[in-house]
Amino acid sequence: MSLFIEGTAFPLGVLNTNSWGIPFAEADNAIKSLKTSVVRICSRIDPHLCDYMGDPASEIGHAVDAGRDGDNVSCKAEITDSIAVQKIEDGTWKPFWSIFASTQDIDSGGWIHGVAIESITLVNNPAWDTAKWSVVSASNDGTKRFHITSPFKIIASEEKQGGENIPDEPTIEDLKAQIAEKDRLIEELTPKAESVPGLETQVAELSASNAEKDKKIKELTAVAASSVPTEKVKEIVAASLADYREEVEKEQERSTAFSAFAAARKNLGIETKEEDFKALSAADLTRLAGDLGTVKLGAGGSEPIQYPAGGSGNKVQIYDPATKTYTEA
Repeated sequence: MSLFIEGTAFPLGVLNTNSWGIPFAEADNAIKSLKTSVVRICSRIDPHLCDYMGDPASEIGHAVDAGRDGDNVSCKAEITDSIAVQKIEDGTWKPFWSIFASTQDIDSGGWIHGVAIESITLVNNPAWDTAKWSVVSASNDGTKRFHITSPFKIIASEEKQGGENIPDEPTIEDLKAQIAEKDRLIEELTPKAESVPGLETQVAELSASNAEKDKKIKELTAVAASSVPTEKVKEIVAASLADYREEVEKEQERSTAFSAFAAARKNLGIETKEEDFKALSAADLTRLAGDLGTVKLGAGGSEPIQYPAGGSGNKVQIYDPATKTYTEA
């Protein structure tokens, strides 16, 4: 069971609440790319976050047609996700949508050139108040579609003897070395905590982790005195340390990726809260940080694009990733 919706995607020659718009000369480019775009719904925190990521899991359908209707560009889309169909029929989502596009240039008046629309996303607050859709019809092709999510969590088991972990002196020394490394990271991150949101939380977590390691060393020292076969101890220690090193490396990788992501958003004048992006992996954050260095435009109205201060008149500041400076368009 699928469902069709259609309506105005955006008006031509009208600047939106984010101060950019698509001129009449770009109508053909916009319509051509809109016809091949997907339909998505993202997070309410950031209505275009899944667009920046190109997240296939957020796709609920695709455009089937687009064309010009006077001074507007209209779009017809098929919603193929069964859960999305039900929510639309139930009236759960507001009847607004927003284009997400790449562009080659933005002139001083806010008009974009070389536009390529990648998706049209259901939102609560569109940047053009005329960007609305309505249900056209539903069709049943005789097949059933299922929307299945299967979250997996990998957990590592740890062999024990007598209900206690069995370490030896090398394990304790490794833990001490790991604490020293985390102390170094705490010292390195602390000066940055005020300038990059989220680092204060990371510093606190690292401190708490070290306190737990100090406690564990005392417990392990007592257990290490017990008589345990040497080969068995080496086997357990090797497995435990491998798991822990992997965990530490992942933490450090994600911390570095988040710092780059937060810094990229800060350059655009966007506040970043650590708790809003906990679900994103290091790879996701790295990709988003890279995307934010290019000109990507989402027309959602809840979080408008912001340009850095310092321009003159009504000119737009354009970020040049090669020189890492802003110039006036």
